[in-house]
Amino acid sequence: MTAHSLKAMRQEFKDRGQFYTPPELATFIRSLVPGEPHRVYDPTCGRGSLLSAFADSVEKYGQDIDALAVSDAEIIPGFHGAVGDVLSNPAWLDERFDAIVANPPFSVRWEPQSDERFMSVPTVPTGSRADYAFLIHILHMLAPDGVAVVLCFPGILYRGGREGILRQWFVEQNVIDQVILIPGNTFTDTSISTACLVLRKDRDTDTIRFVDREHEIERDVAIAEVSAHGYALSVSTYIQPPPKNAEPFDPLEVEMAARRGFLRKLRAELKMSRMVAHMEGFDFGRFVAEVRAVVDDSESAENDPTELLGAYR
Repeated sequence: MTAHSLKAMRQEFKDRGQFYTPPELATFIRSLVPGEPHRVYDPTCGRGSLLSAFADSVEKYGQDIDALAVSDAEIIPGFHGAVGDVLSNPAWLDERFDAIVANPPFSVRWEPQSDERFMSVPTVPTGSRADYAFLIHILHMLAPDGVAVVLCFPGILYRGGREGILRQWFVEQNVIDQVILIPGNTFTDTSISTACLVLRKDRDTDTIRFVDREHEIERDVAIAEVSAHGYALSVSTYIQPPPKNAEPFDPLEVEMAARRGFLRKLRAELKMSRMVAHMEGFDFGRFVAEVRAVVDDSESAENDPTELLGAYR
């Protein structure tokens, strides 16, 4: 494949909201799944990079709209693949998985469905953005004691409309375990930050953990506090990085720098005044004498600084 065609393919993926998943990110997602699951599922598996992070003994199920990508994933030990749009034609709909990992395309259009997956939600996601449709599908496919780790566009944490209604529903169902902010430039082809949601159905706590990976800080936030913030899930709403330490202040160095600047400006002003005086026939010496008088006044007031203040009133 030529560099030009590779660039064109990556641009096409970006236009569709899809990105390559680097190995280090797959490893990070794997670290959020405790233990060794029996079966793991990826509803938008691509070439199976997220599934490949699990042991060979784990049964892996992956679906993707790209038949060539699914074919490439066949080399992964224990892989079971299906081709098709997971939102309109899902495979294994009757199955439930104890681990789900996903990096679905960001904010792509979809054809709203009314099947069993969407029967219990308060509204169906708008057709212009499928982000919550993928999340609803993943929650439906998750086993009662399972865990899902999903990479999402950060906008799902704060956008309003139907997404705001669905976000509130997810919070009230108490299935959001963690919200993790991943810094930009993690993906090869995009500089935007990414949200990582950890979903569980068996939670027995009334808090959500918010994690800022860039500054390595985290906080457990009560759901009541999330409710008070209008069910916003932006990490920055609940945790802020510590302020940077201020540079040590040296008043002597500040004063000396100010004096150097004053002298540079004085020299430049005197040089300009002398040039103008020469061209126009002005008396430059008189101006110099006035400057010297100001200096003399400053020296005479050295023992009484209040006299200097009068010059500025």
